Amino acid sequence: MEKYTEIKAELKSFTAFLHDALPDSEFGNAPTLYYISAALKIWGSNVLYSPDYGTLLSCVADTNYTIEQVVTAMSCCSDPERKLMVPDFFERLVERDKQTGGNLAQSCVEKLNALLAATAMINGDFTVEEANCLSGIMAELSNYASAAGVTIDASPDNHAKITEKNESSYLQNDALVKAAQERTVQKKNEQQAAPSGEVTIPVTINVNLTASDGSTAQSINTQAAPPEEAPTMTQVPQGKDKETLESLLAELDDLVGLSGVKQDVHSLMNFIKVTKIREQRGMRVPTISYHLVFTGNPGTGKTTVARLVAKLYYQMGILPQGQLVETDRSSLVAGYLGQTAIKTQKVIQQAMGGVLFIDEAYSLAGETDDSYGKEAIETILKAMEDHRDELVVIVAGYTELMHKFIESNPGLSSRFSKYFEFPDYSGAELLSIFKGFCTKNGYALDEAAAAMLRAHFENLFDARDEHFGNARTARNIFEKAINAQADRIANIQNISDSDLELITTEDITAAIGGAAL
Repeated sequence: MEKYTEIKAELKSFTAFLHDALPDSEFGNAPTLYYISAALKIWGSNVLYSPDYGTLLSCVADTNYTIEQVVTAMSCCSDPERKLMVPDFFERLVERDKQTGGNLAQSCVEKLNALLAATAMINGDFTVEEANCLSGIMAELSNYASAAGVTIDASPDNHAKITEKNESSYLQNDALVKAAQERTVQKKNEQQAAPSGEVTIPVTINVNLTASDGSTAQSINTQAAPPEEAPTMTQVPQGKDKETLESLLAELDDLVGLSGVKQDVHSLMNFIKVTKIREQRGMRVPTISYHLVFTGNPGTGKTTVARLVAKLYYQMGILPQGQLVETDRSSLVAGYLGQTAIKTQKVIQQAMGGVLFIDEAYSLAGETDDSYGKEAIETILKAMEDHRDELVVIVAGYTELMHKFIESNPGLSSRFSKYFEFPDYSGAELLSIFKGFCTKNGYALDEAAAAMLRAHFENLFDARDEHFGNARTARNIFEKAINAQADRIANIQNISDSDLELITTEDITAAIGGAAL
């Protein structure tokens, strides 16, 4: 581990230089993230993977990165269309040099070049491709400084350090298979040793690498455990006897409204059922995509239905586990090139065997120059292709924006063909939802209060726009109503059970800010 800790120490020294140069600035982990992104881009220029890469990154970041995460990130970073952005700390150094006439930017380029050159040599070679890539990164920094009026002398001659490629340092296909098998055994042992009640989800991932002789790469199955931190995840079903297809469909049918969605889900389950029968009888089975698009305004039950669909897929044998992982852009996209692929891979690993539910998915393709969102989309599309029998993706968001999102990428439009439209709840439906909250929490709504509340919900429905809250509005008013009820009865000397249960017009008036018109 000595060579890895030495580079980690050099990175720490580089970060200390930044703090000394800019004592009034806060960097957080930005220098480390930029370093990792640059390292991935440099290594990615070689195409092949060295175990030293993952070991070094894990050492530097104090995180256990898997082969799959590093390879995926390298692949994204090596895309020539993706430029490594000039980091904020370098912009600040240039600005300080402009004010003081110093040479902080020059020192930064020299230190960073030395650090990244040592990083490129971690596996015992410094190839022409790595030298060209490193020089290109340094040129970007120098050009930025020059454009700002700060001159930087020529960067060190990286090409003078070039060595022959150390073929033995890279994992070829046979070696990668062996490494994957060893890690599979290790993960199984870890799962068996896990404390009782702890859920450990094995993840199967395909890694594709090109051999050194240029031959076509083969697919290699590996396994990796999910990361400790994860987006919201429902519990993996512990057995099909806990819930049945019938009970889940009954739960779906008991939801307020959503008649079209219910029909769509029933139709999908019927199609799967008939397809299974055809398969059992040796008949031809049509290809079907289980990935779904949920469209509609917030609060219309998209997440609730997604959880039920995940369980239904499990009951029908479409998915091996059936958990649902709920995520959004903030859990998928990182701030530096290459980090997004690693971050997205972690979320995918949590969802493997179940459903990945991406809320407001259109935000991943919000801008044409959003390379980070594009990186997340490409990583997800690759996982959908590689794990057709282990991963289902459901994307959700506003109707118009979701259609534009799917149409923005041929890979998305080819994989998502089923749209479920979630309509806004009517005034009567919102009242039913409110009453459901009452029943669940031991409250009762008197008739006058119910009439007032229905009139209010109908007014909200008639005046609704894209920000209409639907069920969330009903929940918010319920919470305000029970708070108002508590204020009303708190000083009663002998509070009866009826007092504790009943929500009146006075409580509703307080909750909605006045009587409904």
